[in-house]
Amino acid sequence: MFHPLSIIISFGAFLLLLMPTTGAGMVLTAAALAIGICLIAYKKAHQVAFRNNKQYFLIPVAMLIVAPYGQGFYDRWLSSSNLQAVAALLPMSIELLLLIASLILSGLSVYFLYAVLQVIVKKISDPNPQNDFARGLVACIYVSVVTVLLAQIMVGANALSMGNEKFMWGILIVSVAILFMYCLFGRIIPSVVFGAGLFMVISTINVYVYNFRGRLFEPVDVFSAGTAMNVAENYSLLPIPFGALIGWLFFAVVLIALYRLQHQTKRKLALQKRFVSLIICVIGSVAIFDYTTNLKTYHWEREGAINNGYILDFVSKLKEITPPKPDNYSIELVDRLADQYAAYQNNASQTELSKPPHIIVIMDEAFSDLRVVGQFTTNTEVMPFISSLKENTVSGYALASVYGGNTANSEYEFLTGNSLAWLSPNAVPYQQYLRTSSYSMVSYLKSAYHYKCVAMHPFQANGWNRPVAYQHLGFDACHFIEDFPQKHFIRSFVSDREMFEFLIKTFEAQKEESPLFLFGVTMQNHGSYTYRGKNYRQRISVERYGDKYPELEQYLSLIYETDKAVKYLIRYFQNADENVVIVFFGDHQPKINESFYEAVSGTTADTLDEQQKRYTIPFFIWANFDIEEQTIARTSLNYLSSYVYQAAGIPLPTYNKFLQQMEKTIPAINANGFYSPSAGCYLPLEEASQEERKWLQSYEALQYNSIFDTAHRNETFFPTLE
Repeated sequence: MFHPLSIIISFGAFLLLLMPTTGAGMVLTAAALAIGICLIAYKKAHQVAFRNNKQYFLIPVAMLIVAPYGQGFYDRWLSSSNLQAVAALLPMSIELLLLIASLILSGLSVYFLYAVLQVIVKKISDPNPQNDFARGLVACIYVSVVTVLLAQIMVGANALSMGNEKFMWGILIVSVAILFMYCLFGRIIPSVVFGAGLFMVISTINVYVYNFRGRLFEPVDVFSAGTAMNVAENYSLLPIPFGALIGWLFFAVVLIALYRLQHQTKRKLALQKRFVSLIICVIGSVAIFDYTTNLKTYHWEREGAINNGYILDFVSKLKEITPPKPDNYSIELVDRLADQYAAYQNNASQTELSKPPHIIVIMDEAFSDLRVVGQFTTNTEVMPFISSLKENTVSGYALASVYGGNTANSEYEFLTGNSLAWLSPNAVPYQQYLRTSSYSMVSYLKSAYHYKCVAMHPFQANGWNRPVAYQHLGFDACHFIEDFPQKHFIRSFVSDREMFEFLIKTFEAQKEESPLFLFGVTMQNHGSYTYRGKNYRQRISVERYGDKYPELEQYLSLIYETDKAVKYLIRYFQNADENVVIVFFGDHQPKINESFYEAVSGTTADTLDEQQKRYTIPFFIWANFDIEEQTIARTSLNYLSSYVYQAAGIPLPTYNKFLQQMEKTIPAINANGFYSPSAGCYLPLEEASQEERKWLQSYEALQYNSIFDTAHRNETFFPTLE
């Protein structure tokens, strides 16, 4: 039996866990405590006793709910000056005092919630047919609370860090899903399995995506499922992450409990009550849509789960699949900019050549210089040859919009001049937006200078929808894994050396026909970096850290092999009798153990400036003829084509004229923000100054016209390749 006095005491303990440290908060909590005591004691309190039916499966559920409140209590009071003064009078530290207090209060709170859950259980197990709908609603809310909490725990975020308001919206989202299934099935068990189970599956995928990529799983990632399956064999799904294991264990307990309580109920929910459920679903869906429309979403690591709660954050990001029309967008604005920049004269060309040179672009998988994050030393230099390139070379660092994956987005930014700044950073334009012929560097070189354009990638053709995307961008031919000799592998991927040999063979076979634009995307350095087996030899070791970062050492050993392959490529074209420009850059930094970044940088990347270091990749543009040497301290991939045109002596197209002028005010931009020379740091787009905002709004309008308003696409900026 649960005695009323025990309920009062445990209820008070639970409220103490929620008590804020402010004076007003204490008064409100005390008032709530008094009201709660009065309600429980009111009218024959001696009769208010909950019979213990030994539903012990409810204890872990109560612990699950209480745990984050216990942690919050500890964190809030740790910095309290009043409590520090009390602790000074006791023979113990404030940490130990708080630990004891939080454990005692949490234990009593579990007791209180256990009693409350018994009431819920009684309601759910009530066999009266008149209470079927009420029983279903109670079960729905109960499971929704558990599911929202489990989604947080599975990804390692504080279960209630999003605050009570967003916690309630998360519960509503899951409840709507369960109630919709309730309309279809008429029984609560299958409704929970399919409704709440959907979010459990999404949360499980999220655990793996976070472990492999260092970010949360988002709706746009569904478009990348095929590509993920292609490279899945290079990642281990075992052992099952602890968070996922705990999450499914708790969820299984809930399902078993519901089954035990309702397995004897054979009847389905009456039709009129299903209709009521449908009305509730519609109203809830409209409310959710309205709330999430203006909800700020987060894309850095676990910030979305921490600030919004993972389920609410996931649903909120549905709106990012197709961005809304910019507020300032108009056809007249685009036409005015087209007239302005079509007539704009620039001195873009560094070199005057009798005929256009061949252009070879290598986007090297996960190629980066991790010294931009922080300094560390290795047993030997990682990329001695690339670092030595100075003569006839333009080199520097560029911002990408992706980290640890989504390679195709870096291709897209380089080839089109567009930026992911106004798209979801995890959107993939190759899969979502390239549905017809689109303007690109490829289409410009083909239409204006009769280049033959060939793309190559030594991996599966279906990754990132490349065959279709390359066709829409204007490539004449594409080569994938089946076209390569596949004789030289490093780990399980075709080596950069074999990729470059294939590229040279293609060049030699077609160089006489017309100028060539060869675009190659490598695979050698693809994650993960835990490979053990043949075709790999560790060349690089990191000093000072011992064996602490084996993934890092494997990655750096791969970059060492890339450097040797680049040396082979450059040496070959140094002796070529045709003019050649070689462009080389990485697509993104690798996903390496988080503790490494913290160790070398001395920070947890709390600021945008620190975060952008992980989006910074090196590049160089080299020619086998005289070009002006340059070192570019800061740019971004959307601007890089302008430097290529300059090195090749090719006049800038109208879009690049705009980009070249914009770069003077906005030197670098990506999905996270832009560099502001006036502020001397990186800023989110919404914090741009008046002049910066003008450029950003014009760029956003042009990009929207290029990608989404295809019916009114401006032919001056974005001529269609016939």
